[in-house]
Formats: sequence, structure tokens, C-alpha cells
Amino acid sequence: MELAHRQGLEVTVLAFAGDIPFLVSRGANHFLTRGANLAPAGFDGVLDAAGLGNEAIAAVQDGGSYVGLWPGQEPDSERGVRVDALDVRADGAQLAELSRLADQGEIRARVAQTYPLEEVTAAHARLAEGSLRGRLVLIP
Repeated sequence: MELAHRQGLEVTVLAFAGDIPFLVSRGANHFLTRGANLAPAGFDGVLDAAGLGNEAIAAVQDGGSYVGLWPGQEPDSERGVRVDALDVRADGAQLAELSRLADQGEIRARVAQTYPLEEVTAAHARLAEGSLRGRLVLIP
């Protein structure tokens, strides 16, 4: 979201009401409360971080773009919507730029909880519980 905001894109998020202050701090312009109906063909593009699939692609305008987070789980293309999934690949220059932005505080990771490295088992158990708002970080 921070990167989209930096590119001048207008960002609408679908989130729980309690997450709105956090999302405002990251650059969100508009909000839909989780559980709200998405307007059909109401968005130029959708990054589906919630795994909504068909519901999310229905919200993309004809000829727009849908991107999911899990390759192989994208909905079928419809109405000329380009469908893709995030793909991780090595890119040293891009990683250096992301590191620079993080060092400057322009992008930040959302950390749910930290654990000393010796408590990796507890961290793994917490991860298995699910419902995290952010990432777990192991500290050496």
C-alpha cells in the first residue's frame, strides 16, 4: 500500500474497522469495512491480499487488473480482466531500493510480536494459531 501511495495511486482498502488508523498511517485513501459488498466493476485494479478470489475480480472494471498473493489460486479471467499472482524473484536493485525506503521510514513492516531466537517454537505455535495482525519477528 505504501508503494502504491508513493506512485500516486488512490488506494481503497477492505479492512476491519479497528485497522483503519494503521492503514491511514500507511497511505490508504478510502475504506470499506470487512464484510461490505464490493461494488461490481468499481476499481481499476485489485490486489487481493485476503484471498477473496471471485468476489474481488468482480470488483475490477472491464479490462482492469487483478493480482492475488498465492500463485495457482487466482480466479479465471473474465471481462478482459488481466489476472496474475505475485511472484518472488531475486532483484538486487529493487531490494536495495526497498531497504533504502525502510531505512528512511517510508515503508514499514507491521510487526505483531517479537520473540528471542531461543523461543522459535513458541513463535511457530503462535503463527499456527492464525489471526495475526502483522508478522512475527525472531530476534537473534
